[in-house]
Amino acid sequence: MKSARLSLIALALTAASVGTTFAADASAPKTRDQVRAELAEAQRNGTLIADGQTGATYRDLNPGRYGAMAMTSTKSRAEVRAELRDAWVRGELVADGQTGATFRDLAPHRFEMQTGSARPMQVGQGHMTTTVR
Repeated sequence: MKSARLSLIALALTAASVGTTFAADASAPKTRDQVRAELAEAQRNGTLIADGQTGATYRDLNPGRYGAMAMTSTKSRAEVRAELRDAWVRGELVADGQTGATFRDLAPHRFEMQTGSARPMQVGQGHMTTTVR
């Protein structure tokens, strides 16, 4: 009986300390105007949760109703083109959109390993013989 009571007290103290720890980690509370502005922005761009069971947003359910979201890239055009070329050479581009299979998955014989990097083999058929620049 005494050990059960001590366990219950220890559990209560642990729960109380955890609760205050999480409360201390929370950032500064937002003002009412900040919350309203965030809500209005979420309504405009469709990021509000529409279905609580699936977590789908209004944008997910009605993509044509909302414009494309602005995205910024930290890579230059040349870097993106180089990555695309390297992925092509290694056969990592998706060849079958339904299964997600890459060119390497569908035709592994067309790629061979040379000096630690993959190079497409020139087999003289199909579009794999073209050189990506």
